[in-house]
Amino acid sequence: MFNYILVSLRILITSLVLMFFTSSACAMSMDDVEQRMGEAEQLRAAEFSPEHYGEAKESLVDAKKYIQMGKNDKARKALDKSANELEQAILAVQTMSSKFSGLVESRDRMQMTDASYLRDDLVLRAEQDFNRVVKYVEDGNMERAKERAKFALQTLRSAQVVSLRKQFVRPVVLKVAAGRKLKAREYAPKATATAVRLRKEVEHLVKSSPDKQVKMHALAQQGQAKAERAIEVAKLGRKMREDPSMVETLRDAEENRLNALGKQLGINLSGAHSAEQQALLLQQAVLAMQKTYQKQLQDSDKVIASLNAKMGIYEGDLASMNELRRKLQLKRDAEAKIERLTKLFNPDDVEILLTPDADVILRMKRLNFRSGSAVIPPNTYAMIDSAVQSILMFSDRSIRVEGHTDSAGGNLYNQALSERRSDAVKAYLMAKLEESRTIESVGFGEEKPIANNETLQGREKNRRIDIVLLAPRS
Repeated sequence: MFNYILVSLRILITSLVLMFFTSSACAMSMDDVEQRMGEAEQLRAAEFSPEHYGEAKESLVDAKKYIQMGKNDKARKALDKSANELEQAILAVQTMSSKFSGLVESRDRMQMTDASYLRDDLVLRAEQDFNRVVKYVEDGNMERAKERAKFALQTLRSAQVVSLRKQFVRPVVLKVAAGRKLKAREYAPKATATAVRLRKEVEHLVKSSPDKQVKMHALAQQGQAKAERAIEVAKLGRKMREDPSMVETLRDAEENRLNALGKQLGINLSGAHSAEQQALLLQQAVLAMQKTYQKQLQDSDKVIASLNAKMGIYEGDLASMNELRRKLQLKRDAEAKIERLTKLFNPDDVEILLTPDADVILRMKRLNFRSGSAVIPPNTYAMIDSAVQSILMFSDRSIRVEGHTDSAGGNLYNQALSERRSDAVKAYLMAKLEESRTIESVGFGEEKPIANNETLQGREKNRRIDIVLLAPRS
C-alpha cells in the first residue's frame, strides 16, 4: 500500500512539473528555445557553428529529460545553457554570412555544381579549409579566421576554375570544333569568329573572376548559339555546293516572301527585275506611308490644339480623366500580355500580379537562395530566363528587382542579405538584356512580409524576389 501511494505521489509530482514547464513562464522559455532552435537550423547553424549548435541541441534534450525526472533546477540550467549556446551559434552564423560572405558564397557555388564537374580532392581540401575558418569564428579568433579564409578561398576558387571550364568553356569549344569539321569558318566567318571571341571571354572570366558564373552562363549560351548558327550555315553551304539548284530554290523562296510583303503594302513587285529593285520599291512604299502618317499626325495635332484651347476651362477635369484613361489602358494592355505570360511559367514557380498602378510583378516563388547566401541556384536559371522573355514583352517599362527576407536573423542582417540577393538577380538580368534597359535593385529585408513569420510556411513565402515591371508614369 505504501509503495502504491509513493508511486502515485511521484506521478503527481511529475505531472505538476510538466504542467509548470508547459503552461508557465518557464514553458515560454522552453517554447522560445525551441523556436530559436528552428531559427538557428534555418540559418544553417549546423554548418556555420556546429559546436555551439550541437551543444544547444544536447542541452535541450537534457532539459526535457530532467523535466520528466522532476529535476526542476537541472532542467532550468540545461534550458539556460541551450539558450546561451543558441545565441552564440546564431552570432557565429551571422559573422560567417556577413564578414565572410565571399567565402560562404564560393562554397555554395561549389556545392550547387553538378558533381561530375568537380574534382574530389579539391572539394575535400576546400571543405577542410572552410571548416577551419568556422572553428576559428566559433572560438572568437577573428584574426586567424581571416588568415585561414584567404587559403580557403584560394582552394575553393581552384575547384571552381576546374568545374567552370567543364561547364561553360568546353561546350563552346566542342561546338566550334564541330563547325570546323564542316568548314564553318569558310561558310560562316562572322558567326564562327563571334563564337571564338565569346569562348575567349568566358575563359578570361573563369581565370580572373570565377565568382561571376551568371555572366559566364550568359556568354556561354551566346557562344553556343553562334557556333550552332555557323554549323547550320556550313551545312547549307555544303548542300548548295553538292546541289547548285538549291540556289534557285532559295532565290524563289526569297522572291515569294518579298512579293507577299509587297502585297500587304499594296504595291506590285512583278515589274522589278532584281532583288535590289524589289527592295527599293518596298523602301519607297514604306517612306510614302511614313509621310502620309506624319501628315495625318500633324493635322490631328492642329485639331487637338484647337480643342484644347476651347476647353481650357475644363483642363483640371480633363487631366484627371486622361490620367484615369491612361492607367486603364495600361492595365488593359498589361492584362492582355499577362494572359500570354501565364504560358511561360509554372504557377508553382512564378506568380504574376498586377497592381492598381498597372505595375506587373513577377514573384519568383521558387528562387530559393540558401540561407545567408546570395548565390542564384543554377537550377533556377531557366525560370529567370523565362522572366527575361516576359520583360522583353514590356519593352517600354523600367525594371526594379526587390529582395525580401523573413524575420530570422535580425533587421540589419536581413537588410544586407536582401540587398545582396536583389543585386545578384539584377546582375543576371543585365547579362541577358540590352544595356539600354533601366534596372534598379532594392532590398527591403523583413519589412514587407506577405505571410505570418511565426510559421514555417509563412517564412518560406516571405523569402522571395519580386521583379517589378514599372508602368510608365505620367
